[in-house]
Formats: sequence, structure tokens, C-alpha cells
Amino acid sequence: MTEETAARLVASELGIEITQELLHFKEIPISDLVSSLNNVTVTGRVLIAHQTQTYNRKDETEGQLARLLIADKTGTLRILLWNDKAELVRNRKLQQGQIVRVLHGYVREARDGDLELHLGQRGELQINPSDVKESNYPETSSFMTKIGKITGKQKKANVIGTVQSISQVTAFQRRDGAEGKVLRMMLEDATGQITAVFWNDQVDAVNDVQIGDRLEIMDAKVKERIDRRLELHVENRVHVVRLSPLPEEVVKIESLEKESGPITLEGVVRIKPLKKEVTTARGEKINVTAFELDDASGKIWVSAWREHAEVAEHLTVGTRIKIKNAYVRKGFGDNLEITTRASSKIEVLTQ
Repeated sequence: MTEETAARLVASELGIEITQELLHFKEIPISDLVSSLNNVTVTGRVLIAHQTQTYNRKDETEGQLARLLIADKTGTLRILLWNDKAELVRNRKLQQGQIVRVLHGYVREARDGDLELHLGQRGELQINPSDVKESNYPETSSFMTKIGKITGKQKKANVIGTVQSISQVTAFQRRDGAEGKVLRMMLEDATGQITAVFWNDQVDAVNDVQIGDRLEIMDAKVKERIDRRLELHVENRVHVVRLSPLPEEVVKIESLEKESGPITLEGVVRIKPLKKEVTTARGEKINVTAFELDDASGKIWVSAWREHAEVAEHLTVGTRIKIKNAYVRKGFGDNLEITTRASSKIEVLTQ
């Protein structure tokens, strides 16, 4: 704890109000914040700007509330903007990636035990302050976790993944007697797969998402199932954005050096495709078709799985094809190979 934080905490316990101008304190790192601090100044990069919500005040008038998640080099922090401050989010003046300085806020502990910084009538918020060096604050991308790197020790995670499968919406009865909804999607990146579980209003928010879409999910809860598999639970305050498709760039085989994806590549079938049935670790019997692809820069084996196996089975030697949303992985002898997944697509270009 810094001297400033300690002084503010003691002052708060004694009922003494201190001001930034009087003591000339510096901004407090997020990791040094503790509950009950008042008149706090914090600066960070906006990771999430949630949509504004309305609530009823005690005098029956309507108020506004907007939530932010910001970060500095030491950690992340929720910011609650009340009433006129919430207008900055409502009017889209405050967005993901901007640097914000929050002045005269007060720290409280939320129900889940995390700290929140509230900004009320006396508070002030500066967007992209001129005296702040942006490079001192981590980029949003640095807070994203590769799916294969998520562990059960994490409380929350931020991921970007491609939708591989979507379940049917299931209805259930909540404890209060109201009807709830749940939807599961399988998300995938080059490092692995994970199930994202969407609850209630979040189900409606993703009702038009399709297989192959890319989603950014911020602040999702990480939960471990009985079988020790991990899931991401997407509840009310989780931020979900459908990202634009990646620009299609045809990758050359000679440039493939490590496991990656999704990628697009083109080439000519050089060896007649061979289909066979294999049994997965779960005991499921599925088809896979293997063939060699040549794009003049190099050659590589392709394994087309499940429904893609049926398409690949009918390819002939000399056919030029394009494979979209393919993944590079290590195969036999640790040699790199191309593999298809649910979002992959094989297109015949020429016969």
C-alpha cells in the first residue's frame, strides 16, 4: 500500500475529508485501492463501456447508471457512472480503448467482493487527458486470454473466439418463479475450445449469431464443471460484441511455422483423398479425409473432419481448392498439417 492510500484510509476512518488540491496526492494505482476510500483519482484505459441502465430514485424520478471496466498496469477496476456522468456512455462519447481519468470518486465493495469506484455528482471524468501518456496504459488486446490458456484458477476471462456450434435455447424456472433461458455455444481459437453459456437477457442479445461469427466476450465468469471441463458463463454484466470478419488473406504454405488459425489457403490437390472412420477419445466414431495440398510454395497434408470429410472425399487430383477458416496444428511426427473445424469451408476453384 502506498503512503497516499494509507493516508486516505486513515482519514476516511477518522471522518476527515481531504482533497486532491490540498494534499497534492498523485493518482492511485488500481492495485492500491481499498474499500471506503473517498475523493479518489484513478486513470486507466477503458476495456468495457456497458450500455446505460435506468433506475427509480427514492423520489420516484428516473436516474441513469453506466458501468465501465478500466485498467492500468496494476489491475482492472469497475467504474459506476451515475446520472449525468452516464450520459457520456449513452451518447457514445466514452468508448472502449480511450484513456479516462476519474476524479473525486469513492470506493465501495460490491456484492461479489470486487471493488467499485463510484462517480457521483461531485465527481469528474476526463476523456483522453492531454497530460497522460497513452503508452503507459496497456492496450485492450493485452487483457485477452487465449482459450487454451484459461485455467480453473481464474475468476474471469476475456476471449475472442469463432463460433463452432450453437445449441437450442432451453427454458427453465428461476427461484422467483419467473422463466429463465440458457444457450450454449462452442467457441474456438487456434489454442483450443470452450463452451460459452449465455443466460437470460444475454440469450436474446446473441439470437442472430451464426456459426463462423467471431465474438469478443469480456469479463465472463470461469466455472469448472463436474467433469473438470471449463466454461465461460455470460451473465448480465458481461460484455459481448460480434466482431467483423477477419480480412481474407491467402496464406502461403511455406510461411506456416507454428500452430495457428483461422487461416485461408489455396492450392492444388496432389494426392487422391482417402477417407476413413476414426474413434475419438470420447468413443465417437467420425469420418476424416486426408489429402496433400500444393500451392507452389510448399506442400502440406490436410485432414478434413466430419461433414468436411464428405466434401473432400470427392476431390480429384489436380483440383484447385480454397480452404477458409482452417487451422494449423502438429500432426504425425510433430509435422504441421491443416485441419478443418465446424466453421471451415472447402471451395472448389477449378477442376
